[in-house]
Amino acid sequence: MIVYDIVHKYTKVCLVNENKPIRIKKKTHSRNANLNFTFRRSYSTSSSSNLDIPIPVLTITDLQDKKSVFSKRDLLLRKGGIYSFLNKLNGKQYIGSAKDLYLRLNEHLTHRKSNRALQAAISKYGIDNFNFCIYEFFTYENKATSFKLLTDLETMYIRKFKFNNLYNFLENASSSEGYKHTDEAKQKMVERLEDKTNHPFWGKHHDDKTKSLISKPGILNPMFGKTHSEETKNIMRIKKAKYPNGVGIYDLDNNLIQSFDYASDLAIYLDKSKVTVSKYINNRLVFEGKYYLKVNPFK
Repeated sequence: MIVYDIVHKYTKVCLVNENKPIRIKKKTHSRNANLNFTFRRSYSTSSSSNLDIPIPVLTITDLQDKKSVFSKRDLLLRKGGIYSFLNKLNGKQYIGSAKDLYLRLNEHLTHRKSNRALQAAISKYGIDNFNFCIYEFFTYENKATSFKLLTDLETMYIRKFKFNNLYNFLENASSSEGYKHTDEAKQKMVERLEDKTNHPFWGKHHDDKTKSLISKPGILNPMFGKTHSEETKNIMRIKKAKYPNGVGIYDLDNNLIQSFDYASDLAIYLDKSKVTVSKYINNRLVFEGKYYLKVNPFK
């Protein structure tokens, strides 16, 4: 049983753990001292199905109203659980889990880290035709054990519904945590972004407020008043180097005449711009009729 008793100073939460109830106290800034909720993990048994259909313990409507969503902040912030986005028109839904239900709700509403099928449905039907439902609250005690317990619980809820009536892609809950893209997937991403117009931020600009949040001027900057040592600068320079093994001047028989750590050093030596030097290196052009400017082979 989940009990919310919201009064002036505290929210007392008894979260479901079928064998061991857990009681947590947290401060809340409730604007309404008369709110009282009693939530239960509930199921509806239909005679036409052998499945126990879960009933939400909490349903949030008016998702298109930002003020309405914000009013649920104290109720959802830093509380984990199993949630659903339910399409009111056709009954189809997306089942998910979250360590922070308020954060996850807003990620969906702002199209960040969201299920593609769900977002396509929201675009088609409108967010006003969806409800945000919570089936169960969950205490996320530590990353090592709680993550698996939460995803297992999500899988249990997914299997309570007919899969063809869900926006979920998988019957087993999963996460991208620890996942690494294959070389093939990486190559596809590179090819996709060769056309800069495919970038999600193409043609967009941060507004002044966002820029002020991103920037860290003065004492807000972690390097304020500090300087990098020469050793650190050299390490940074090596890591940023386009040619890790350096570049060199070679004769027409490909014999090394002189080596340089960086293309910029070679440009200074030849009294040429870095752009000019790079052009000779990348296009394998003969420099002054008798030299090659080349990348040094791997050591």
